[in-house]
Amino acid sequence: MFGCLVAGRLVQTAAQQVAEDKFVFDLPDYESINHVVVFMLGTIPFPEGMGGSVYFSYPDSNGMPVWQLLGFVTNGKPSAIFKISGLKSGNY
Repeated sequence: MFGCLVAGRLVQTAAQQVAEDKFVFDLPDYESINHVVVFMLGTIPFPEGMGGSVYFSYPDSNGMPVWQLLGFVTNGKPSAIFKISGLKSGNY
């Protein structure tokens, strides 16, 4: 249903489904990533009038996950580029 692209890396299309409506991509060495592209594969569209929120998660100083809303994708906007470099350092 979704794909993820980071410059210099292979495209990821095998998201881990962690809930009925939640998918996760693992981004090793996320500290070196500046931008991430999230896109719909075109195999399963959203129901009419629906879309999906895109979040980035990284550990805080205590190792607890911090979830930051990046934006969204919809049938009418099936891909988006998100800057994550400032988020990881807390500079947002």
